[in-house]
Amino acid sequence: MAVSPKANTGYELDRGYRLRRGESVPDGIRRIAGGQLDDAHEALDGTAKLEFSKAVHDTRKSLKRLRACVRLSRDAIGPQTYSRENTVFRMAGQQLSAVRDAQVLIDTLDELETRFAEELSPVLCSGLRERLEHDREREVDVLRDDERTIAAVLGELQAARARTPGWAFEAAGFDALAPGAGRVYRRGRKRVRQARKDPSAENLHDLRKRVKDLWHASQILRPVAPKQMKKLSKRSHRLADLLGDDHDLAVLRDYVELHPQAFDNEAASLALLAVIKRRRDGLQRKALKLAKRIYSQSPEDFLRALERAWRRRMPPSPRTA
Repeated sequence: MAVSPKANTGYELDRGYRLRRGESVPDGIRRIAGGQLDDAHEALDGTAKLEFSKAVHDTRKSLKRLRACVRLSRDAIGPQTYSRENTVFRMAGQQLSAVRDAQVLIDTLDELETRFAEELSPVLCSGLRERLEHDREREVDVLRDDERTIAAVLGELQAARARTPGWAFEAAGFDALAPGAGRVYRRGRKRVRQARKDPSAENLHDLRKRVKDLWHASQILRPVAPKQMKKLSKRSHRLADLLGDDHDLAVLRDYVELHPQAFDNEAASLALLAVIKRRRDGLQRKALKLAKRIYSQSPEDFLRALERAWRRRMPPSPRTA
């Protein structure tokens, strides 16, 4: 078992995924990133004693939070630090993605069979389920037995954790996070327009990525404007879930079309595809309606409101560190 990364830093930090009133932005971002790295390392290293596929899932969630954190603070930590850390976190997540992707297909089929029980009997999709479960077990076995990949990911997490306390910031206070917050909101708003114009699986998935950035940013910024950020966090989380369910259904649809042999007859696969389309149509209507509400402000108004709240509640900006 590898040494926990926090053993190399000489201190343990509050892992809360939000800034604290009274702490500087550099200290807060370092603390938040360090906590997520600790969580990711512990889950994958087995110290949390989780079932393997869940450990992989939890590790990947922490990596996504980390990427959102460095995107928010991108301008303050500088292009070199941002590029290095974002690349490390992205590649680590990619090396673990196959296990989670296989599990998601099974979960998506489960949800469909429950929601549309009168149309999708277990017998209808039994061959597909058997194939999906076989795929999942294969991916779990491959990754669990791939000690080199696991060790490499753990090593990258440990090295990143050792670097985090040394992140240098070129700005502090609101100035450190304002460019990132504005960029996150602006990019999401642009993706909403694209998705409304062309609700393709690719455009909707791109929108989901930007919505998740906004969700995580609102979590980090919660103390700045508690009521507003709580509402934004709740709505963006809901939107990310709607878009995530839609994406998972799109992936399942592609899988079904590529594996007709998983069904006893064509009628069975067509019945499942029809249900997938109906469910996706409903999810997309809800998602785009909610997205319009979330991104109703201009980026300029969004930032101005955030800055006013910051001036009221957060401490004056200390010197950069």
